Amino acid sequence: MRTSLATIALLASGLTACADSAPTSPATLAAGSTRSVASQRSGTSRPFSGSCTLTFNAPSFPPPAIHHQIDTGTCHFTHLGLTDFYGEQDINFAAGTQVGWRTLTAANGDQLFLTNSGRNSGGPVGGLVSIDAQFVIVGGTGRFAGATGSGRGIGVANVITRTTTISIDGSISY
Repeated sequence: MRTSLATIALLASGLTACADSAPTSPATLAAGSTRSVASQRSGTSRPFSGSCTLTFNAPSFPPPAIHHQIDTGTCHFTHLGLTDFYGEQDINFAAGTQVGWRTLTAANGDQLFLTNSGRNSGGPVGGLVSIDAQFVIVGGTGRFAGATGSGRGIGVANVITRTTTISIDGSISY
């Protein structure tokens, strides 16, 4: 039995018309198809939580009314994993307030940007100060470009060892 050239051409055009032109390989999707971009930018709100261990620079003595503090350390967060932390904030000792910004850098280099404000309470009782701060996610780089969200951080700063431990709980959309 001979297959005609017309039958092969018709079959080939039918298969081509039914084929999905979008790539299906994860490697191809990651390379920039509109499907992967749409999934990444879906804007779905997700829980965002974790904890950080930080160190900070000591204020001069006697302490100024407002101390510009630099915080560095590591965190472990949902959606970022093990994360480098860098932040700067101004602490008003008399008012017991703090206002600043933070940058969280994931292992792959993607960054998440936050602003924060909060209260330091309890004074340095035994060298410890309680922290209760709110944060707002204001963007980022890589998969976090355009990210939004908010949450709360609760922790303790030890002014003797210049370390802070803080737990974060909130939500993120990216």
